[in-house]
Amino acid sequence: MDNENFPPNTNPHVFTLIAVAVGYACVGDFNANEQNSIGNWIIMVGQYVLTHAAQQQLIESRIENSNININSKKTKSGGSVYTDNNENKSNQNQRSEVDMLIKAVKRMQEELENIKKSD
Repeated sequence: MDNENFPPNTNPHVFTLIAVAVGYACVGDFNANEQNSIGNWIIMVGQYVLTHAAQQQLIESRIENSNININSKKTKSGGSVYTDNNENKSNQNQRSEVDMLIKAVKRMQEELENIKKSD
């Protein structure tokens, strides 16, 4: 599986339910100390992924010049970070990406329905 399709576009409820099932399976017959160790290790993996993604996101937003600081002096003095040369960077102009995500979710729903029918 290539990185562009992972993780798959899964319904958020199903995605979290899978996490609950995996967490339940990880508990197994482990005692509290073992569960603590496993849980902390999983959290450490998650923290690494989140920290890496945050740094990547920061670098990309600086390259795209879309890093908006709502705590800036300009904003606090009545200026707007959303109107001064940032119209093209607004989240409101991302409709094509939203449409792509909607199509991906619909495809996944269709695939899930096909899987249900084949069982």
